[in-house]
Amino acid sequence: MPKQIRVGIIGCGRIADVTHVPGYKSAKGVKIVSLMDIKKSQIAKLKELQGLDDVAEFTNLDKFLASGLDAVSICTPNSLHYGQTLAALKAGMHVMCEKPMAATLPETTRMIAAAKKAGKVLQINQSLHYLPLYQKIAELVAEGEIGTPMHVRCIRTGATTPDKGWSPGARWFVQKKFQGGLILDIGVHMADLMKWVVGEVDEVAAYVDTRTPRIDVPDNVCATMRFKNGATGVLELSWSTPCGASTFEVYGTKGTLRQGSSAARPLELSKAGANRVLYPKLRARVKNSHQCFADAIRGKGASPTPGELGRDAIALCDAIAKSGESGKFVKVAKF
Repeated sequence: MPKQIRVGIIGCGRIADVTHVPGYKSAKGVKIVSLMDIKKSQIAKLKELQGLDDVAEFTNLDKFLASGLDAVSICTPNSLHYGQTLAALKAGMHVMCEKPMAATLPETTRMIAAAKKAGKVLQINQSLHYLPLYQKIAELVAEGEIGTPMHVRCIRTGATTPDKGWSPGARWFVQKKFQGGLILDIGVHMADLMKWVVGEVDEVAAYVDTRTPRIDVPDNVCATMRFKNGATGVLELSWSTPCGASTFEVYGTKGTLRQGSSAARPLELSKAGANRVLYPKLRARVKNSHQCFADAIRGKGASPTPGELGRDAIALCDAIAKSGESGKFVKVAKF
């Protein structure tokens, strides 16, 4: 591996701007050398926003993959992740793929197999694993601070669909043909978080609705989970609530952990007969996603979010979607 990892980014939209370019800029021994997008205007916009004047531009994927890169970030619509990941691995590159890693479980399995065959790192950007708040929650639960987990509750709601709020004009978020929708956009994060903190999920029952006019994907989800260890969980997601909400709570036999209501109070621990413990300053237990990707490429440690973790997140999403369609409990696929 060369001293400096040469990285290219496929897809020059919002996630590349706010996550991947800043992430690589902060990582040691990494240089962004090329950008690829089918729209030249998107490349130009990202270069201007991020000051990437000396970066090569491509609108053709094959030419981009033949330009001498060590690694790529895939930041395109969901339906493109699978094919572009396989193409990059075949071309000899390490891959960081945005979540969801793919739309179906068979695709995720083939992606993992392709990475192993190529001897390359496949990292999925399940970004919550790199945030100090959730790292601390997982750590405290694992250490037994609240006893045995009994129940977990997660709420993530907002007033608009992503094409109107997060990335105005990006209609693929709300189109079935691009594998858009709330389950694969937000559910893939939050269901994975619940599994990370509490453990393996056995089965799921879910209500899945579409309430926003002129879209053909789910925008509301209420899912109940039964974990292997006997715990229960509720996941509530929406793109159509007038006032958004963000809550994560874990209830154990000895206490409760709650996500705080502000940046000054990000996490609180409550126990019976004891004062609440506040965690106002949380420090990351691992480096950011892009530094971890670079370290994994150099053989300095395994990625915290490999393809297998991304596949497990898709298995949860798949169970939620199938339960929403069937009206029945659905077992979560195991590998």
